[in-house]
Amino acid sequence: METIIITGATSGIGFQCAVELARRAPDHRIIIPARNLYKAEAILEKIKLRTGHQHLKAMVMDLGSLDSIHQFVETFKKEKLGRISILINNAGIQNIGQTTYTSDGFEETFGVNHLGAFALTIALLPFLKSDGHILFTSSETHDPALKTPIEPPVYTSAMEIAYPKESSEKMITIGHRRYSTSKLCNIMTVYALQKKLAGTQIRVNAYDPGMTPGTGLSKSYSIFMRFLWKNILPVLTLFKKNVHTPSQAGKNLAVLAISEKYQHLKGIYFSNGQVVRSSKDSYNECFQNDLWTQSLALTQQNFVEHFSPNLS
Repeated sequence: METIIITGATSGIGFQCAVELARRAPDHRIIIPARNLYKAEAILEKIKLRTGHQHLKAMVMDLGSLDSIHQFVETFKKEKLGRISILINNAGIQNIGQTTYTSDGFEETFGVNHLGAFALTIALLPFLKSDGHILFTSSETHDPALKTPIEPPVYTSAMEIAYPKESSEKMITIGHRRYSTSKLCNIMTVYALQKKLAGTQIRVNAYDPGMTPGTGLSKSYSIFMRFLWKNILPVLTLFKKNVHTPSQAGKNLAVLAISEKYQHLKGIYFSNGQVVRSSKDSYNECFQNDLWTQSLALTQQNFVEHFSPNLS
C-alpha cells in the first residue's frame, strides 16, 4: 500500500488537504504526524466520518525536535509502512512575541518551518517511490515585490538565522521577518533539492496557499487581531485575489499533490492556481547552496549526490 504523509494536518489548511486526499486516494495509507497523538487520533475520526477512508494513521512527531523526527522515521521504517507516494510539508508557525527556541537550540520559526521540514524530507527520501512527490507549503510573503502586510525576508546565512543575535526592533517586525524568511527557505529548498534529484522521477514543488484568514497562524497575535483574522478578514475571499478559505486552500494543495493534471510539474512554485516565478532571492544560487550545506550540518543529515532511492 502506498503512503501519503501530511504534516500540520490537525487543523487549517493541512486538515482540509487531508480530507480531500482521503476522498481522492481511498486505497492509500494517510499518515498524520502530530505532537499530540490523542488530538491527531481525534482528527482521524473526523476525516473517517467525512470520507469513509479506512487507512488512516496518527504518529507522534514534533518538528521542533530532531530526536522526535528521527524517532518518527525509525518507527516508520520498523512498522514497514510502505512506499511514500506523497510527502506534504505543510506545518508552520508564526511567532510575533518573545524569541523562542526549539529543543535543539534553533530559533523556533526557522527551526520548525524550515529545519524540521528539511530534516524530515531528507530522512524519508529512501522510502519515497521512484516517482514520489514532495511538497512544501510556502507563502507569498517570501516575495518583497508583492508588498504583503508581512515584513519581507532577509536571508543572510542559515547559521545566522538559526542562531539570531539580539535586536532592538519591534517584536512584531522581527517575528514577521522570521516567518517570511522561513517561507523563502522553503522555496529555496525546493529548487536545491530538485537539482540534487536530477536524473530521478521524484518531483519537488512549492505551494502558496495565499492569504488564508481563519487558520491558526495568528495564535501569537493580540486578542483583537485574532478576532479580525477569524471573523472579519475572511470576507476578503469574496473579492481579493489570492485570498482563500482554509477549505479551498487545503483542497488546492491536495489537487496539486495528487492530480494527474499537474504530474508534469517539477521544481516549481505554484500560486493562485498557476505556476509563477518566485522572488528574486529564491533563485540566488549562493543563498541556495549556503542553505543546503548548513541545513545538512545543523540537522546532522547525510545526502549522497545524485541520490537514488532503494526501490526494491
